[in-house]
Amino acid sequence: MAANYRLYKNPPTNGEESKGELHARIVPSMTVDINYLATEISHQSSFCSADVKGMLEAFTSLIITHLKNGKNVNLDGLGHYSVSLKCPAGVTKESQIRSGSISFKNVNFRCSPTMKSALSSMTLERKTSEKKEVKTEEQRLRQILNELQATRAISTSRCMAINQCSKEIALADIKKLIEQNKLEKVGSGRSVLYLLKA
Repeated sequence: MAANYRLYKNPPTNGEESKGELHARIVPSMTVDINYLATEISHQSSFCSADVKGMLEAFTSLIITHLKNGKNVNLDGLGHYSVSLKCPAGVTKESQIRSGSISFKNVNFRCSPTMKSALSSMTLERKTSEKKEVKTEEQRLRQILNELQATRAISTSRCMAINQCSKEIALADIKKLIEQNKLEKVGSGRSVLYLLKA
């Protein structure tokens, strides 16, 4: 599966006229959340999605705890996490600073060499701004089922992305597949996913 990108012109710098140089940006097809990951992992292991989600939430909680306690966190294959701090503006002497005036600024992430190496071979395809093709219902349903053959789970936003359609059309397609006994719904609210029935 390829990642899509678009080309954009660089903005002018320091009042200089733009040279028209281009840069590329990824066009995300979806945002993968903890529920989606839990479902994917459950299909590749002996754990149910609820157990996987619980482990991921505990994992996140422990990382936050260690960062709060002034530790750096290194995850093999992913990267290195550390906390940055901020001082009050305009301070030039140490005597002007109290401990209470120092506060959290951000979490820094440094990608691991392993991840960089793995991503260096990613397949990229240019996404044009051409007029999108309007697919028939049959084409949209087939596209959803093809996606599910590979991922086993799909979200409404992913249906919208692969079929380039509105949320209303995506929900209607999902409803149709549920009525045909091809999909089942799991989760609730913003955490809903649809699974391919065996």
